Amino acid sequence: MNGFYLLLALLTGGIALFGMALGVLGVLFMTVPFGIICGSILGIKFIGPWASAGLVGQIYSSKSARPPPPEFPVIRVKILNEQYAEAISDLKALLEKDPGNYHVILLLVEIFVDKTDDHENAIGLISAYLKKDDRCIEDVPIVMKLVDVYLELEAIDKARDLLKKELGKKYPKRELEHLRSRLDGI
Repeated sequence: MNGFYLLLALLTGGIALFGMALGVLGVLFMTVPFGIICGSILGIKFIGPWASAGLVGQIYSSKSARPPPPEFPVIRVKILNEQYAEAISDLKALLEKDPGNYHVILLLVEIFVDKTDDHENAIGLISAYLKKDDRCIEDVPIVMKLVDVYLELEAIDKARDLLKKELGKKYPKRELEHLRSRLDGI
């Protein structure tokens, strides 16, 4: 099927180029419309998928490309309606099915830190999550949340120790710079 679109793009591109040889009317009636068609085909069928696949690989890791569980919209509505206990219960049930699920962890951390100020549960959850050996780019916001909690509790030494420890992990250079600048700012 891609062969058909490539042939169609070449044909319309050729007609667009031929229109340039015919002068102003050829440009208006051949180059512009056939050039738009050729560009659209190339963009939609070839360049767009190639470029987006490259961007997904650079911006998101394979973990973030995995969608959150299907129950998430219902849980988010509970959070919006300030039904935090029910949302936490639902998220813990999801976590039992899929321990270490990034999306579930992040939403639980958001509730504990931003909604209920439950620092004890936030520290326990994040600390347990960060015990894993392999690290990825998505772990940095979770680390930063734990640093926020430590700073809120005025445990500055714990925040510094955590950031120093995280600087030794295998994160991309940009994330390491974020961690270093956060450490320098404390």
